[in-house]
Amino acid sequence: MQTAILIPARDEAEALPRLFAALDDERISQVVVVDNGSRDATGDIARSAGALVVEEPRPGYGQACLAGIERLRLDPPDALVFLDADDFAAARQLAVILQPLDDDEADLVIGERQARGAGGVRWHARMGNRLVLEIMRRLYGAEVRDMGPFRAIRWNTLESLALDDTNYGWYVQMQVRALRAGTRVRGEPVRFERRTVGRSKVSGSLPASVRAGWVMLRTLVVEAARRDPVASRPASVSGGRR
Repeated sequence: MQTAILIPARDEAEALPRLFAALDDERISQVVVVDNGSRDATGDIARSAGALVVEEPRPGYGQACLAGIERLRLDPPDALVFLDADDFAAARQLAVILQPLDDDEADLVIGERQARGAGGVRWHARMGNRLVLEIMRRLYGAEVRDMGPFRAIRWNTLESLALDDTNYGWYVQMQVRALRAGTRVRGEPVRFERRTVGRSKVSGSLPASVRAGWVMLRTLVVEAARRDPVASRPASVSGGRR
């Protein structure tokens, strides 16, 4: 299965060398870094590592993802992995989220971050995550335990969801539309390490986490109220092996 990696990045010049050093999987056919208006050498470092760099000056996490997807449409892979530029632990665990796709057990696999405490996801980020997931569980019976950005999806599944969110509601929109469309959604436990270089755009700040949490909650409400073909079939969900 040919797999592309999509990395949205803004001011991640410090993080990218370590991330690329951790990427080692024979299924990777292409790495796309979307430079989302960086003021440092993010794009140059990505190019020097052999990545395809897409320039997207318009701000927004989802905006960066959409720009990368548009470029990949020229030569689409079988599957796409979304990976944050500072998630070095995830880069070493590609097999965990790709195996269910290889085994035809899932169409969307979400990495469920396991670390807690000083090195894990900060408490304010966990709280917002938990609220959105609980609402999702009540609405759709979803058993996936995280809204983490480390995830893999079949290309044809991704295209069928017609994602268009340009902000931090991107992953909520993906999960809700997948569930409502009957997509096989699976969660797989992955190790998580808090970033040690650079600065987190969201979880490193309580105000930023609150704003992102509000955006995710608003996106969930909007998506739950939609009446369109994407939401026409019952959901199929499963938890990962534990």
